[in-house]
Amino acid sequence: MARGAASARDRSILHVDLDAFFVAVERVRDPSLVGRPVVVGGPPERRGVVAAASYEARAYGIRSAMPMAQAQRLCPDLVRVDGSHRLYGRASRAVFALLGAYTPIVEKVSVDEAYLDLSGTGLLFPRAVDAAERMRREVRERLRLDLTVGVARNRLVSKVASAFAKPQGLFEVRPGQEARFLAPLPVQRLPGIGPVTTRRLLDFRIPRLGVLAATESWFLEEVFGEHGPAMQRRARGEDDTPVRPPWEPHEARTIGHEETFAQDTEDHGFLRAKLHELLAAAARRLRAQGLLARKISVRLRYADFVSESRDTTLPVATDHDGELLAPALELLHRMATRRTLVRLLGVRLGGLSRGYWQGSLLDPRRARERRLVAALDGIRDRHGMSAVRAGETVWLRRPSGRRPAPA
Repeated sequence: MARGAASARDRSILHVDLDAFFVAVERVRDPSLVGRPVVVGGPPERRGVVAAASYEARAYGIRSAMPMAQAQRLCPDLVRVDGSHRLYGRASRAVFALLGAYTPIVEKVSVDEAYLDLSGTGLLFPRAVDAAERMRREVRERLRLDLTVGVARNRLVSKVASAFAKPQGLFEVRPGQEARFLAPLPVQRLPGIGPVTTRRLLDFRIPRLGVLAATESWFLEEVFGEHGPAMQRRARGEDDTPVRPPWEPHEARTIGHEETFAQDTEDHGFLRAKLHELLAAAARRLRAQGLLARKISVRLRYADFVSESRDTTLPVATDHDGELLAPALELLHRMATRRTLVRLLGVRLGGLSRGYWQGSLLDPRRARERRLVAALDGIRDRHGMSAVRAGETVWLRRPSGRRPAPA
């Protein structure tokens, strides 16, 4: 009987999150930073952004991904540290070595976040919440880092619980209380509900998860498609996603690339070429992993730091650049309407499934295209993405940043 399915009712899932991890590691190295507003990130003269902020800095409105220049304006006494990913990696490995002593079923989501499945460890830890408290104490005493933990019987609720407990906290949602715990929370607190979906829910006077859980499922399906009923089930605290340890295969949810430009731009030719380049890199990763994509999302961030994104769903899943590029360019065309310079462009491929693009058996051009794509991938594997450029991406090499004159 499968572990995830067999014990869904009796699972004990922990979501652990290291508080302000990068800053906390810097404070271990330099105790004089304790109690001061601190950020980790690049210098403002190099268009650096905030990678992490202490809670003292967050009190000034400073957040991750904020431009460093803006953060320094908000807090003149701000202390900026360049950071060391090598140091953070060492600290992360030390933390997860401690957590691995409690259960081998640990799914590391990022350098400072993970899910742990304590199901079946009842003889060692009769109550999962006691094990969580012991973890927090051990990480604090041995590594001088703070761990926030959410405890529930599924991943979804444990993640919301840990966010509820921050900072330096522990919160348990008892079995059977999932819907009651989620009901008073704003809809945007549910993982997977972003700003666009939040606005649509508010338009329909669905501000809280309890209201979403009680809404007629047919209505949600009419408005949001198949995502509507799934969103409703999650609002009720229903989730059977297993915790996947390192030895189990992980399926990527999305694959994408984005780039912040050295100079803000309004050149639509440059944006089209850059989108082509980013999409080619993402499609190459699809093929390398044996995946097909059915959803494309394009994202812009403007010079005033307003972000906009749009997505579309393809009729058939594909990993072929040519079939992904046209709808991506259409999204870009529909979005690039503001008279504001563009700072960042990104593309993301979703709706992933296992498989390889075959094309039409009746169209020999498709077979030739497939061989061409495979050949290009081989060259780029050996010499890098810039070794071969196609279409509009050719003129990205030009130092002037301008489209070449027509012949």
